[in-house]
Amino acid sequence: MKKNKMYAIFIVLSIVGLLFSCVEDKGSKITLDINEIEISGIEFQYDKTSYFDTLKVSPVIDCSLEGFSEDNLEYAWFFCQNSESLSNHKHEQISSERDLVYKVNVPPGMYTIYFQVTDKSTGVKYDHSFSLYATSQFVRGFYLYGDKSDGTVGLDFVSMPMGKDTTLIKDIFINSLQIKGAKDLIFTGHKDNGYNALWAVTRDNQYSIEYSAQLERVDVIQDQKLEDRIYPTLSSVQRPFHLMNICPGTWGPNCISLSGEARMRLIVTENEIFTGNMALSEAYGNPINRDNANTDQLFKPYPVAFYSAAESSVSYVCFFDMTNHCFKKPGHRIMSSATKCDKPSVDSEFPFYFDQNKYTPVRQIVYGENGYGNNGRSYALMNDADGNYWVYAFTAPMEYASDPIKHYASQIDLSVATDFARAAHYAFFSEQMIILYSVGNLLYAYDYNRHDLQVIDMGAEITYLAMEHQSTLSPSDFIVATYDDFEKGVVRKYSIADDVNTIKIVPYERAVWGTDLKVVKIIWKYSNY
Repeated sequence: MKKNKMYAIFIVLSIVGLLFSCVEDKGSKITLDINEIEISGIEFQYDKTSYFDTLKVSPVIDCSLEGFSEDNLEYAWFFCQNSESLSNHKHEQISSERDLVYKVNVPPGMYTIYFQVTDKSTGVKYDHSFSLYATSQFVRGFYLYGDKSDGTVGLDFVSMPMGKDTTLIKDIFINSLQIKGAKDLIFTGHKDNGYNALWAVTRDNQYSIEYSAQLERVDVIQDQKLEDRIYPTLSSVQRPFHLMNICPGTWGPNCISLSGEARMRLIVTENEIFTGNMALSEAYGNPINRDNANTDQLFKPYPVAFYSAAESSVSYVCFFDMTNHCFKKPGHRIMSSATKCDKPSVDSEFPFYFDQNKYTPVRQIVYGENGYGNNGRSYALMNDADGNYWVYAFTAPMEYASDPIKHYASQIDLSVATDFARAAHYAFFSEQMIILYSVGNLLYAYDYNRHDLQVIDMGAEITYLAMEHQSTLSPSDFIVATYDDFEKGVVRKYSIADDVNTIKIVPYERAVWGTDLKVVKIIWKYSNY
């Protein structure tokens, strides 16, 4: 009985010894050395990208007892969920190896990871904690939107996180509805607010798409439909709606909302223009593309609202009436309060008429674009029944009291601009009088002032061509996507020199991304939401 008590006393003394490097037995004069463990070599915080990076940690373990073998140690790594909440705190063991190799397949956020070392001979545990900051790979970069080889719609993302390498992330669209026929992608996002919207437009419909930077993959939001936001009473409104544009969009690398605090938004469908103020909710009434607020008769709008792309806020725009061949503007000083459209108050022949009916044959718009250079000039490519083409350059009005400011009208020399009428895509270089266009696999740059032409064989069909000033605020950048059945899709970015005497196109060597998609639209995104 006395012997059992002595064993019990010895066990108690061993536990107390956890607080000391050694314990001395006064009666027997025996000193018991306790192995102390020190953990180092672990950083205070690791910054990794969610669903992409792998966290690797190799700790340094020092033992106080000379000759102590690490074979007597056990290891455990714990991932702390909801580390900021004491009421909902949970640890999950993620490894029992000495070195941690952990795929960061968690939503973006701040987490705590604990490393625990146990001395198997005594049962004593030593802990070391550190932070894991998981950032989203979908905050900043380019959406690539197009068709897969089977005809279904696909979406890739060129991830460009600040301070990290650019990475192409393929196939982020779940497409549970198996939608087909990619036509356009519209993003009205904002870096720091929740008025975002991402719409995938197909040849016969449009779908609201998840855009959250917290998600690894996105899908159609099936309970959000365009029809549920529009409440017209005019009998001339044509359903179902076919979305063509939402404007104003965003400005600059940080995706600043162009509608500012007014939260004004325009919805342009195939046959209507709806306007609304989103201060309380997103809802639209009767279309404004009519000449009289008391008529049901609508004109067909060209699906671009012209405004200065150099401005970080847009409060007013103008349109082109394709039915009556005339430039028009909303008929109210507050655009979201407009119920009709008006012609410009003054029209003159120089350098071109606003009313294209004053020409014989009448002129019609072919393509329109808002440029960033030259203080945000807008451009309209016009033609007539005789096959002639003109470029109109103007500055869109910034208020109802103003008309568009005309700059020039320049005729395209079709004897120089090879196959100009056959082009599938056009884009205006706003710093010089140069228009880019594509025919098949050929990229053309035509100076319509000097009547000079340069051509580049891209080696595959050009499926997308556009100026790209938003990500860098450079009016000289443009982007091209190509596709063939062998190499699939390739996206390349270029710069065109601001030189009045020559056409010089330079590729960005590192801005080349391979994709499986036949890309039809590329848009810039910067949104923390």
